Amino acid sequence: MRLQVLCLSLLVFFLAGCSTVGRWFAPEPTLTDKVSHVAGEVGKSGGGLAMLSFVGGIATLAGIAALVISGGRMGMRAILIGIFCCILNFVVATFATWILIPVLIATGMVSIAWGYVTYKQVLKDKE
Repeated sequence: MRLQVLCLSLLVFFLAGCSTVGRWFAPEPTLTDKVSHVAGEVGKSGGGLAMLSFVGGIATLAGIAALVISGGRMGMRAILIGIFCCILNFVVATFATWILIPVLIATGMVSIAWGYVTYKQVLKDKE
């Protein structure tokens, strides 16, 4: 029985890595530390591509709002455009040498316009 416990603990230490021992004695980071770390990482990532993620998120939220307001009849296009913008952000971050900033701005403008048109159409159908 002791051999099984010893083998299991060695396996756990092996899988967790050398930093496990240091974690025992280090204080647990507070929620504020975690939030500031995540915000700093988000701010650093993507530089000029942050706008595309923002527009993709807004378009997705507009699509979700349109789906909720219309009872599922409208908004799927805006969600797909938002997801497309987020995927495009990943592709551009990976292959940034062949894409230009005007293409990103145009995509963002089209996404915002499409979300606005969808939202206006849902409000018109609601009346």
